[in-house]
Amino acid sequence: MIRGQKVIGGQKVIGGQIFTFDISSESLQRAGVARPLRIEFGGALYHLTARGNARGTIFADQRDCAKFLQFLVDSLERYDVALHAYVLMGNHYHLIAETLKANLGQWMHWLSTTYTVYFNRRHRRVGHLFQGRYKSIVVEAEGYLLTLSRYLHLNPVRGRVIGKGTPAERRKRLRGWGWSSYPAYSGLAKGQAWLSQERILGYMGGRIGERRLSYRRFVEEGLVREIENPLDAVSWQTVLGREHFLQRVKDRLASRKEHRELPALRQLRRRPDVRSILEGVAKVYRCSKEELLKRGRKGNEARAVAMVLIWDCCGMRLREIGELFGGVAYTAVAQMIARTKEKDRRSKLKFKLNKLMDKCGK
Repeated sequence: MIRGQKVIGGQKVIGGQIFTFDISSESLQRAGVARPLRIEFGGALYHLTARGNARGTIFADQRDCAKFLQFLVDSLERYDVALHAYVLMGNHYHLIAETLKANLGQWMHWLSTTYTVYFNRRHRRVGHLFQGRYKSIVVEAEGYLLTLSRYLHLNPVRGRVIGKGTPAERRKRLRGWGWSSYPAYSGLAKGQAWLSQERILGYMGGRIGERRLSYRRFVEEGLVREIENPLDAVSWQTVLGREHFLQRVKDRLASRKEHRELPALRQLRRRPDVRSILEGVAKVYRCSKEELLKRGRKGNEARAVAMVLIWDCCGMRLREIGELFGGVAYTAVAQMIARTKEKDRRSKLKFKLNKLMDKCGK
């Protein structure tokens, strides 16, 4: 541990600020078997995250944060990238960025490598700094960018330690978090010329000062009520958008010969709809569609399998799936999907999920 640091549960106090470490339960994506597909094209908007290897620290103090931000800013011009939002936490970071060219991999490789070399030299360490590859999600701006930026900016007040306190206490911590684009967006700090704020603030009406105030109220609304995680609506582990946007991405990938043999792309091409999934699962498990949708006894494998396939194939939100299946809470849907995918991984289901998906797609 570096001098001057104090560990609090899954978080760390560094230079007077609390850095959170994401040690939440296994994600739905991790429970799946398909490797997320990398999607690159000019003008693509992404939500990007990278985490420390073995959940380790990637920002040991404020000097590290400042150096990473310097490398990030340098990379924007080098690779023609527009940065819309960012937040740096103790063992991970989030970015919302737009690549003007189809060069996401080149950009992120340069950024990760450059920062890793600096960090290892400074802290006299060797080996990987980041946990595998970064995670990228292609985002449809209309309908998703604004809520995604709010979810990103609320990271400094989300967690078992820094998520506690009154709304006023959390608001103070949020506004005082220096390693985030939120202070600039909300008008509480000097603007950053290299930060592209127009697209997100454009969803707010009025003059620039009024837009910043409206955005501040919009974000801080999340301090007093539960807000839905927009990432719950991610499809194929890598796309966030409505049906027509998913189809455009699918068509773009299908036209690229070098991707035609990827398992993730094969899954996109055979993606069944909700009706086909319900009919297919009901037929295989010898039950009615009504039995699948009706809330009843626990341990209904057919019902759980139908939820998983609809989540993977149909681009529906967890909340929408819960409503379809009789008003189940979206948190319960998430847990059901994760448990069922884990059973599938361990071959504990009556039928393999990928084979059921093939049957439903025919």
